[in-house]
Amino acid sequence: MRVALPITLLLTVGCTGVDGDAKDDSFGGKDAKNDGAYSTCQLAEVVKLVNESTTTTDKLSEIGLSDEAARAIVKHRQGPDGQAGTGDDDVFDDLDELDAVDYVGALALGKLVYSVVPRCENDLADRPFMDDQTFTGASGGWARDNAEVEVVLGVKGMTGQKLRELLLTKNSDGRTLYERLRRNHAMEAFTYGFALDEMPWDADSQDARELMPLVALTIEPDRFAPNDVGVRELSLGTDLMDDTYYDTHAYSLLGNAIELRSRARWDNATTVRRLLIAAKFGTEIDAEGNKVNSKVDIRNDNGTAFVPKLEDDVRRGKTAWNGGDAPATPIRGVYEQLGMKHVLLDIGTHKGVLLLEPQAHLRSTRSRYHMNEANTSNLKTVYANARTQIQAALNAVTKAKAANTIPAAARAQVDAMETMGKAIMDRSLLVSRINAAGGSVTAANLIEPSALTGAPADATTLEKNRVIAETINTVFHEFATALDDADRAITDAADDSFDVYTDNFRAWRGSLDMNMARKTTWDAFINSYKSLSTAANRANAIAQFNTYGAAQRTANADGFDDFAALDDASWTRLGNYLDKMALSVGERQIETAGLAGRMLWFDTARAFYVPASSRAFSNFMIDTTDMTEMMSNEEWGSIPVADRTFAQPLPAAKIFNTSLVNELQIELGMEAAYVARLRDLDAQVAANPNDAAKKAELEGARFVWAQYTGAMKVLTELKGANIIKKLKSAGAPNGITWAAPADSKGNIALKILSDRD
Repeated sequence: MRVALPITLLLTVGCTGVDGDAKDDSFGGKDAKNDGAYSTCQLAEVVKLVNESTTTTDKLSEIGLSDEAARAIVKHRQGPDGQAGTGDDDVFDDLDELDAVDYVGALALGKLVYSVVPRCENDLADRPFMDDQTFTGASGGWARDNAEVEVVLGVKGMTGQKLRELLLTKNSDGRTLYERLRRNHAMEAFTYGFALDEMPWDADSQDARELMPLVALTIEPDRFAPNDVGVRELSLGTDLMDDTYYDTHAYSLLGNAIELRSRARWDNATTVRRLLIAAKFGTEIDAEGNKVNSKVDIRNDNGTAFVPKLEDDVRRGKTAWNGGDAPATPIRGVYEQLGMKHVLLDIGTHKGVLLLEPQAHLRSTRSRYHMNEANTSNLKTVYANARTQIQAALNAVTKAKAANTIPAAARAQVDAMETMGKAIMDRSLLVSRINAAGGSVTAANLIEPSALTGAPADATTLEKNRVIAETINTVFHEFATALDDADRAITDAADDSFDVYTDNFRAWRGSLDMNMARKTTWDAFINSYKSLSTAANRANAIAQFNTYGAAQRTANADGFDDFAALDDASWTRLGNYLDKMALSVGERQIETAGLAGRMLWFDTARAFYVPASSRAFSNFMIDTTDMTEMMSNEEWGSIPVADRTFAQPLPAAKIFNTSLVNELQIELGMEAAYVARLRDLDAQVAANPNDAAKKAELEGARFVWAQYTGAMKVLTELKGANIIKKLKSAGAPNGITWAAPADSKGNIALKILSDRD
């Protein structure tokens, strides 16, 4: 229905040269929503209008605004540089910001409202809609039993316009900043499903693993393959997606915690492959970034055929994806929910009308890969490797003592470490420490974590095994620390400035053999060094190494800045330092073995507390980094259809916000056993609040589930520091943070467009 405007205002609409508001006049900002003169839709559309790239000073003058008001609005939106689509653009976030512009008062607001009145009409004659007949006769209901579980963190503290400008800035290689920061090598620490000598063993990777001591994740095999020089590294898939979010003129879905979107997923820059229609209910993101909602969706892989009708299909509630016209389950769910909330309309002869409008268009470039749970057989291999590495350390001590190379000042320290290692190998130290922690075991009957299989018989046994696993983990870490303190004395490698030559040697051998390039331990390189150090090979090997190092220094290769040629004595010295590096890797492997013991115990706890669950070896967690550009539907519609591909960037001036988030999501359906178990136990405890056994089961199930959601939080937080660092280096303000967004991307866009908090 058209708004009734004052006659004095109507006389000025469309006129030029009329008097406008005074410089400091006000229409009340957000208070204009409360006086009843204009509808919520009309005021929201005004904010959209003044942000649209097509709203020029000429257009505002045609609407009837004074020249001063028209110029002031456009100047504010374009920012200090006066150019549209740049990082300093200052789009209007709400009515308060518009009201603060010079020469914009009640008269200007009235004219702006009058110009957007058609956008808010509920006219059924020329648009698709649903009513109480749309789903009549449809069989079955709609299910929303799956819970979408995510942890979401992203960039906060800067405008979307500035963020977009930085993310699309290219370096000398033609790569955008987004392309450079979306892949985080810290994730490579979580590769428990790969060979021990191909997992990363640097200090940063070990620190990352320590943050996740119970859940054993591994990158999907295809995403941790050797690169073109033979080194394994994380690779990413890229999804190109256009999402349209729908709501009513009054934003009834947003107001009732319902999201409805259609998605066109592109196979490449010019071809749509998959279509999706999804509804989410009750989306919540807490301060820690934990996001939960209920979700239902439908999909079709013949995108090219059906994308032209996708918008109309959503608005009428039906698709012809499978031949005949059929109700779209997610949309039916939305309709029924709104019906129960009594927000559907009666328009003319039509009852229960749901009149959806495409409100926001979000274009996302998503980089993703999967994390799966590691097989317990891999964890047992990691655990067993502790004894291999402890024995290697003991052998190194024996060798050093025979050569009398251990400094006198370090002898007591080395002896203590040796004694500790021997006591681990014969289990005596493990037994004494476990019993001191409340256990009751002997060397003969001690069941180590690698021997655990399936769920234990009872909670008492589970607790006993927990004490054993945690105690062994502590002892392994203590031994690794003791070895770290003594490894240079054992190997006669005291000068850490010489360490760089071990990396130089590794790079040389890797450049000659791609199979060696992927090795992350030192055994293969030590064997190569020994082979090269024979009397027949030594002189030639030293010469070739020096030639390689000099060439790398000339090429400014990393790690070769101060390369100096080695002589025969220095070559001998290099062998000691290679042995030291092997012990350093061994230390981290022993620490990780301790973690593996705890992980093997946790798997039995999972089986005990959530019996219907199983380890997820495929498509368990999807890790995505999304750059999302947001447009109003009016801006999207102003782009010619032929120009809406991913072949070129969208016009910057048409985008009202850009976000960058990392989402860790448990694949839909993988959460089912855990959610069902918690729901069932919650109900049982509610029915019998004094049942201590059920309370313990509920507490245990919550503990298990919290480890998985906590693992997602660890992965998202690990990326943050690197992303923030790179953004600041590119020119982002110092105040930016990596934190939980205020809402889902779709809801953020809708809240901006509807001027809602």
